[in-house]
Amino acid sequence: MSSKRMLATMVGLLVVMLCLSVVMAANDNPMGIATKQTLTLYGPAIVGGTLLPAGDYKVTHEMQGTTHIMIFKQVGGKAEVKTTCTLVPLSERATRTEQRFVENANSQKVLAELVFKGDTAKHVLEQ
Repeated sequence: MSSKRMLATMVGLLVVMLCLSVVMAANDNPMGIATKQTLTLYGPAIVGGTLLPAGDYKVTHEMQGTTHIMIFKQVGGKAEVKTTCTLVPLSERATRTEQRFVENANSQKVLAELVFKGDTAKHVLEQ
């Protein structure tokens, strides 16, 4: 087999593998959300009943049956919390990341909703 033919075969296989991974990722995520995100809290906020300090967080998602769980892990810190949320479809793809807070009886900010740029669903966090 010539080197050109071998190279063409390898490129073809790489394209097929890339297409398959895109299809598999789309199947794993039917609600239109990215599986990993980053989030900056500019002040302390309650998430899932836990007070998190201001800072940067890596946000990942997992499904337990039909229950959607968000995991917030502080970048460079020890804070971590898991909370359930409901995914609510958006009418169009989000053009920016947004955070919505409510205030509890102790005048603390409680994270209520998250929308990540590029997603087609918003996260309504359990209070």
